[in-house]
Amino acid sequence: MESTECVRVAVNIRPLITPELLNGCTDCITVAPKEPQVHIGSHTFTYDFVYGNAGYPCSEIYNHCVAPLVDALFKGYNATVLAYGQTGSGKTYTMGTNYSGDGTNGGIIPNVMEDIFRRVETTKDSSELLIRVSFIEIFKEEVFDLLDSNSSALLKNDSCVQAKHTALSRAPIQIRETASGGITLAGVTEAEVQTKEEMGSYLAQGSLCRATGSTNMNSQSSRSHAIFTITLEQKKIASGSCATTEDGGEDILCAKLHLVDLAGSERAKRTGADGMRLKEGIHINKGLLALGNVISALGDEKKRKEGGHVPYRDSKLTRLLQDSLGGNSKTVMIACVSPADTNAEETLNTLKYANRARNIQNKAVINRDPATAQMQRMRSKIEQLQTELLFYRGDSGAFDELQILKHKISLLEVSNRELQNELQERRVTSEHFSKRAYDAQVEKDKHIMIIESVRNGKSLDEIESCQSEKYVSKIQELEGELLHIKSLKKTSNHQYLDDSYDDGTRSNNVLLPSSNESSDCEDKVIDVTVKGTLERKKVTKQARLSKPKGKKNKLVKDRIFSEDQSLVILQEIITFHLVKGKTYKDDLSGFCDHLKPKIIPCQPTEAQVKEKIMNLRKKYKKVTSFVTRGENGEDESVYPQDFQLWKQIWGDDGILPYKRRG
Repeated sequence: MESTECVRVAVNIRPLITPELLNGCTDCITVAPKEPQVHIGSHTFTYDFVYGNAGYPCSEIYNHCVAPLVDALFKGYNATVLAYGQTGSGKTYTMGTNYSGDGTNGGIIPNVMEDIFRRVETTKDSSELLIRVSFIEIFKEEVFDLLDSNSSALLKNDSCVQAKHTALSRAPIQIRETASGGITLAGVTEAEVQTKEEMGSYLAQGSLCRATGSTNMNSQSSRSHAIFTITLEQKKIASGSCATTEDGGEDILCAKLHLVDLAGSERAKRTGADGMRLKEGIHINKGLLALGNVISALGDEKKRKEGGHVPYRDSKLTRLLQDSLGGNSKTVMIACVSPADTNAEETLNTLKYANRARNIQNKAVINRDPATAQMQRMRSKIEQLQTELLFYRGDSGAFDELQILKHKISLLEVSNRELQNELQERRVTSEHFSKRAYDAQVEKDKHIMIIESVRNGKSLDEIESCQSEKYVSKIQELEGELLHIKSLKKTSNHQYLDDSYDDGTRSNNVLLPSSNESSDCEDKVIDVTVKGTLERKKVTKQARLSKPKGKKNKLVKDRIFSEDQSLVILQEIITFHLVKGKTYKDDLSGFCDHLKPKIIPCQPTEAQVKEKIMNLRKKYKKVTSFVTRGENGEDESVYPQDFQLWKQIWGDDGILPYKRRG
């Protein structure tokens, strides 16, 4: 089983220490409340977890970050916990590699030991477990075994200042690569442990042998990268009396948990290092630089897709962490930072470093014993070959069983198709009901508005009039937007409209194609609603107003009414008829009162309005025939309802837009 996930990153902000408080240092980091976000200056970073300051308490690091890795270890996954930060930021304290065995030291590693052996007690009845530990350090780009018996001569003295230059007397360990691409250490000590105390003794022994030294920033500065590895092998116990089943099908898992305490990045000017300390700092920074290059290469999505080179071989550290970064492991990186404003630059670099690590994707798989995995593959292959052999031998029982299985598969495929068709039908039905529900909601809202209006004392006629006015105002707004868009068109579009108007045989409404567009439409009358008619007139007038100078406009601007007000009069004639149920002739005074608010500031008299309406009637062609020739040659009446509406408004000599034949 393969599990793809990104490296999880946590930030641990230690409190200000005594020297920093004496120097008057202040916090340069703020944590967003209830969010895993860190702010430093103008920079903001988001991580998986933030501890210290206003974030989670540091005591929760193990439960949030490391406990899931221990659980994955027992399931057969490799895991890594990586602590990074500048010198003096609390990495060793967080990891617990300074374990002395007296129980006073906290940290991640002591908690891991306790958790592992607590789980061992609960699973010892169902599994056989073998636990081994190893402890190495990378000092001056050489790998040394901290559990080697020869390391006792290199223990630190009471001042805890010796830097272990005598480490050169130890034989460095060589890094080897297995046939499957894994990394191993030739000759490293792997001690088998049975109890938590035994494991703690090896941790304490390795911690005493680790290279440390004193600098201006840390009196016990780690001068090497330390990796404490716990290897867990487990074999499931069969339900029978014997642990090995008859077919040899026991499952053996082998996984490793790497607990990495990196040496802190440092600057020579601030640490005051010289001589041997300076050389140690150079090697430390070199390894961290190589690690940063690997993280950048793995975090770049473009390079990752293109299969770009990852410089694992640039450093012993990156070589050992090859599986932990971008490989077969579940990894958590803990960035330890100092909140002091004097360390703001180093803290910002650490946060950037950790932010890049969040983009690394690992592919963790369950690690089974290679021999057992090979046996299982061979067993499956044997079963497959035996089935094929029985089939070719003509074994009726095996053949009948095979035919039954094929028939079951065909039935399942048919059932699957039926279920897919049913699902599609249900989707269509669901969409139909959704549409009906939407329409019902609209109708409900409309009735609610009417009920509210009735409660406010309005009559049904006033309600319908108000609704009609709302619709008309919306139409006017949309027509105004359309006119604005039309006016922004190129000169060629205006010229086309002018030619269409001058020709007199083509309609400016897009719903009425001209005779040059398609010969199939020459003898057809297109449906023109009242709204479409007004829009056509407005577009036509806009085109006439946009004609170049020197051409005579066919319509003369009214002395009292503007062109836009003329269009308003046309529209209000229709609105008045629809709302009041009578024409302007029946109630000219009422129509004038209805019209005046619409054409402010112009306030004409009844005589002027009547004269204007007569002039508008003369500008339109009268309807001479409302019968047209169809496609098959027969006479057919087109849209009599529109004709009757216009006839009611304008009288017996009413008008209707129509397409003149050429």
